Amino acid sequence: QGPIYCVIGASTAYGRDIVESQYWACLYAVINVGGTNAEVMPAQREFQVGPCEGSSIGDEVWMSRFILHLIDEEFGVVVSFDPKPMPGNWNGAGAHTNLSTKAMRETNGLKFI
Repeated sequence: QGPIYCVIGASTAYGRDIVESQYWACLYAVINVGGTNAEVMPAQREFQVGPCEGSSIGDEVWMSRFILHLIDEEFGVVVSFDPKPMPGNWNGAGAHTNLSTKAMRETNGLKFI
């Protein structure tokens, strides 16, 4: 949607320095963070936590968000987890959740979904 989606370059890749700082801080804190990417709205960013086993995902997400707030203080910005932070016809921001089990990943695993 629009010229902002999955961009590259200083004129449109707003917030890359913030999300990359958070990514490296999470790795340093031994939080399983798998990557980051730009999203549809200006300065909208996404980061992936995992893979994790069991309830540890909750701790990893909680701490990664805490680290993000600390990083944002350093950059003088405010983070929002609001699913619709800007007025207008923008795509929403949601919590993508992916789940898989060993049975799902094996041959004929579709029947376990």
